[in-house]
Amino acid sequence: MQSKHSTIPSLIRHKLCGTARCPNRPPSPFRLMLLLFCGFALSLIYSGLAVVVIWYFDGQHEAQRFFAAYTTSFRTIISLGVILGTALVVCCSQHVIPETIEAAFQGRLTSDYFYYKHRFWSRKITAFFCGEMIVWSFAVFAYCEFPLLNLGQDLMLAPVCAEFALAAYVGRKLMYTGMMLHSLLPITVRRNLFRKRELDAINPYVHVASTLTIIWVYVHVTGYYAGPFKYSSWFGETIRLFLLLPAILAVPVLLIFNFYPRAVLRKLYSQSIDFEIKRLKRALRNAKLSAYEKKSYLIELDKMSRDELRYSLQLALSDLPIGITIVVMVLQTVLGN
Repeated sequence: MQSKHSTIPSLIRHKLCGTARCPNRPPSPFRLMLLLFCGFALSLIYSGLAVVVIWYFDGQHEAQRFFAAYTTSFRTIISLGVILGTALVVCCSQHVIPETIEAAFQGRLTSDYFYYKHRFWSRKITAFFCGEMIVWSFAVFAYCEFPLLNLGQDLMLAPVCAEFALAAYVGRKLMYTGMMLHSLLPITVRRNLFRKRELDAINPYVHVASTLTIIWVYVHVTGYYAGPFKYSSWFGETIRLFLLLPAILAVPVLLIFNFYPRAVLRKLYSQSIDFEIKRLKRALRNAKLSAYEKKSYLIELDKMSRDELRYSLQLALSDLPIGITIVVMVLQTVLGN
């Protein structure tokens, strides 16, 4: 027969750190993979249609030059595919964020949360941000000038502008996800969110979206910065510096919004553990155990749950080398040209 001493900690651990999960789960990894592949498929389809159009109006030679520029010289086929896939992943899983938060904090959310939620869903704000990036990217790449005839240049400008618009869309969603989570910090946790990991569904969304966007930044910058633009405007090659703007702006922001949500979740889960420890402390007052045994159980439970929190929801410092590696690769490309 198991002793009372061996069963109580296991029962308490099951109560606090149960294996059940939040019903608001993110899409499966296979679905995310398919969405990413859809992005590459759309990029490939665009190149095929553009080649057909150029072949019809400008002839086979110009069509071949466009295809070489799209696939090899500027690697647009990859960068557009990555950001298209990333945007599809974000669009199809963004509902997880507000649903998860509202299920965990029913009736206790602040006005700040609803303000950021409104901006998170606002199509008008999305269109404004995306429009700004389209105008900026069109101006920069039009002055850089692709080494093609007018139709070929236009058909290369279109995916470049689309890349910046989609990157703005993804960046907005990540930013307001972080701000919605930030608005939860003043709330005092009054129940055990850690038992069923009720906020865990947020983490994969943020991690996948930010990592894919960092990959896009690397592919985009290395492809276009080293690309054979004409640079025949009066700006000359000085406008080339503006091609680095995605790396300068996006990498620090993406790294911050990759780590910050995890810091917020860690704090909320830590409060959940504190709440459960206090509740169990009150429940053990009438238990037929010595003061030493009660204190031992509580200490063991606290240590056990803190250890599990540390390992299951780290600040993911192991992810930091990914961002650093990409930054170094971008700098190597820049310095090598």
